[in-house]
Order: sequence, then C-alpha cells, then structure tokens
Amino acid sequence: MAKLHILMTVGVAALALSACNRAPEKAAEVSPPADTTFITYVCEDGRTVRATYPDPDTAIVDVGGVKRTLKIAISASGARYIGEGVQWWSKGMDQGQLSPLAAGEDIATAPGVNCRVKAAGEAAVTPPPPGSPGGLPDDRTPVSEAAFTPQSAQGAANVVQTYFALVADKKFDDAWKLWSDSGKASGMSAKDFAASFAKYASYNAQIGAPGEIEGAAGSLFVEVPVVVYGTMKTGEPVNMKGKVRLRRVNDVPGATADQLSWHIADTALKPSPGG
Repeated sequence: MAKLHILMTVGVAALALSACNRAPEKAAEVSPPADTTFITYVCEDGRTVRATYPDPDTAIVDVGGVKRTLKIAISASGARYIGEGVQWWSKGMDQGQLSPLAAGEDIATAPGVNCRVKAAGEAAVTPPPPGSPGGLPDDRTPVSEAAFTPQSAQGAANVVQTYFALVADKKFDDAWKLWSDSGKASGMSAKDFAASFAKYASYNAQIGAPGEIEGAAGSLFVEVPVVVYGTMKTGEPVNMKGKVRLRRVNDVPGATADQLSWHIADTALKPSPGG
C-alpha cells in the first residue's frame, strides 16, 4: 500500500468543487477585454474569487486561477450565474456566494461559502507553507502503511479535520461535541463555545500528520499538529500554531463505541470567550 501523508487544508470541507467539470453543458466562453477589471472577493474558507461581468447575462469567475464563464439564471434576489459546475450568486457588488453545481443541477443543493469584496491592500488568507516559520513540519514522514481505521492515529487526525471544518462552517454545536466529556473538556458551555468564534470573519486550519499513539491509565492519547489561519472581523490576520491532543479509552472489555472514539482532550488553540 502506498505510504500516506496527511496535509489537509480545512476551510469549509463540505464545499468540495470536485464537480466543477461535470456540468451538463458548458456556456460559450467569453473572453473579457484586456483592460477588464475583476472584482476580488475573499471567502470564509480562505479562498479568493475574482469576478467580472462583461454583459448583463454573463459572469466570468476565476477560482484558484481557473476562469469559468457562467450565464445568468432565475433568482428571487441578487444575480445568480451558473455553468461549468459552479454557481455564483452575487448580492450587490460587494457580496457573493460560491457553490458547487452537481451534474444535472441548475440550482445548487450543496452548501455554499459566503464571500465579500476584498478591501484595498488586504492580503489573501493562506496558511504558512510547510517548513516555514509558523507552518507545519515539512519532514515528509509517512503516517502509516496500515489500513485506515477510526481508532488509528489517522482516525484521530480525521476527527481534527472534521472539527475545524465544522468550525469553519459555523456548525459550532457539532464541533463542541467532538470535545471529550460531551463537550465539557472545552471548558465552556456550547453557547460560550459558539460565542468565542464571533470575532472571526474566517477561521481555517491546516492539519499535519499525527504523532505516535501513547497509553496511560487505561486511555490512549495522540497529538495532531495544526496551523490556524484566517481573519478577524476587524480585518486583522489570524495565525496560530499548536497541537491538538486527542483521547480515547483503551480497547478494554465493556467500553462503549463513544468511549472508543477519539475526542479532543486539550489544545493550545482552544478558544475562550473574549480571548
């Protein structure tokens, strides 16, 4: 089995644009004039979208360097454009929403990500490169050649990825429940936990390879390195680095499925009200 490496960027994990090339039909490509000005939007998952509107029925949307020509579609409010596996719904000229469009769809059913016009001089939100100051280690160490299981170290890393994806998607109750002791290990109530993220405009994470599983007093522990990046609502950048420690009960007779599952025990990235 090929060696596995974990280097996973989390923003809104639910928003996977893998369907981008599966649209039922492609709109006729429109080339914008050389002097066309693109409007740049920053999205809550850390991506940047550039859009221009060459005529009343067309939007050219650039996501990750890939330009797509979209055509206007029926909408109750704002202007909705579809094509090439993407739906772009602009709300005025300073807000928009990007959604994947599955094959056969003319209106997206998958959740979208909200975007806003990038302020002058505002840098794109990206994590520090591996091996750089503030970035994840760049040691290329293989995680394991064993099959993935929920109880493995890779399973613990998957819990961390899910946790930050839920936070990025503002599903705070579900994220809170991934802490040990039914959320209580976070040190906050579910309400306070959600409130602690109110100051962020975007909150994304990059997950590194987990360490070795260690045992102590009937429990198993593993640490997963994480880099958090995003922006505050004030426009200030967010950059944090640390390890998330997860715990589960050892494989003892009588342990429940929940006890055998990885939960977050502690982390230097733990939010706090007003912090």
